[in-house]
Amino acid sequence: MARLRLLWTRVRDSLWFLPGVLTLTGAVLAITVTQAEAGGVFDVEMLRSWVFGGGVDGARGVLGTIAGGLITVTGVVFSVTIVALQLASSQFTPRVLRNFTADRGNQLVLGVFIGTFTYTLLVLRTIRSASDGENPFVPRVGVTLAVVFVLVAIGFLIFYINHSARSIQVAAILDRVAHRTLRDVRRLFPEQVGHADVSRPPDPRPAERPSVTVTADGAGYLQAVDGRRLFELGRGRRLVIAMEPHVGDFILPGQPLATVSPPDEVDDAVRAAVRGTFLLGPERTPEQDVEFGIVEISDIALKALSPGINDPTTAFRCIDRLAEVLLELGRRDPPSPWRTERGEVHYLARHPTFERAVGLAFDQVRHFGASNPGIARKLLDVLARLAELVPASRRPVLLAQARVVAADADARMATAADRAAVAETARRLAPHPDP
Repeated sequence: MARLRLLWTRVRDSLWFLPGVLTLTGAVLAITVTQAEAGGVFDVEMLRSWVFGGGVDGARGVLGTIAGGLITVTGVVFSVTIVALQLASSQFTPRVLRNFTADRGNQLVLGVFIGTFTYTLLVLRTIRSASDGENPFVPRVGVTLAVVFVLVAIGFLIFYINHSARSIQVAAILDRVAHRTLRDVRRLFPEQVGHADVSRPPDPRPAERPSVTVTADGAGYLQAVDGRRLFELGRGRRLVIAMEPHVGDFILPGQPLATVSPPDEVDDAVRAAVRGTFLLGPERTPEQDVEFGIVEISDIALKALSPGINDPTTAFRCIDRLAEVLLELGRRDPPSPWRTERGEVHYLARHPTFERAVGLAFDQVRHFGASNPGIARKLLDVLARLAELVPASRRPVLLAQARVVAADADARMATAADRAAVAETARRLAPHPDP
């Protein structure tokens, strides 16, 4: 099921799926309408004041004009989409390209234009004149619907002009990435801990239990793990399967994927089944990878801090969005890594930790922005606010990050005034001693 969900997500977020569905819909609709009209289903005389009233040449002229105009506009829409993708990749980060291809607005506009074009062509081919040697036929209802569809397409073109201009703004990109990441956090970490202490459950496995390591036979990013299948495998064979890498890690051939015990029950079939639950691919994906959204926002901040762009305001926005994600993650308790039945352990999952998330969010931003007094003060201010809002047991991670920010700023800033300003901001963390 994990493999099927990942495949469905790839298909759903592609630029071809929704346009393909609408194209097929247009083709089916054209065949249905023309066949129904040829069979006398529609009372054309009653609808005379509403349907197209021209002859064969007029119908061909209208449909030909619509088809030619639509294919031209579709090419323009596709070109604008490609330009937006290139701009987002160079200005922000290549990781945000998935957000543009998965954008329902872009998919719907392309689908409406291509679907209407397909409908028009198929209706056009059914027009017959007396000189063709057959009974003359003008699909009046079909031509009328083509005119209606082209008016709808014009409305979508107006929408697309506004949508494409808005979608390449950094505020819209950050909002889309942050909301998707927050949704994934709530889905994968459903339990809220409020302000209670978070403690790790003890390891229920025997201390010296021997195990066999199952290694990868290929390379790629770990996109998803079918935990349900691993649990069922462990329950059916009375095994304990412990996941080794994190989702999102790059796996090398021969790298451990899981440890399985007892060794006597592990054969080639078990090894193949375990490998089959780890889904590797050429890039990280957000389906089970909460950290992917944090990496996206952090990459946008790093691009903004680069000398070629030098846009600290965008970096400030990224730090705010990272704080929003970390607050949501810090207030939630990861699911228990142990999957048991009747007190017997069968599967040990590996979930992302708050410490890893804080490092992914701020380590690179701190490294490249420590010499900028505005960035250093912003990081310290955000860390201080997070320390006030997360459970007490998760404050040491934030305080450690703040100490490193202050130390880097003190070592790399050129002027004493800037160092003093950063030190003053760091004092806000004094009321939050390590618990």
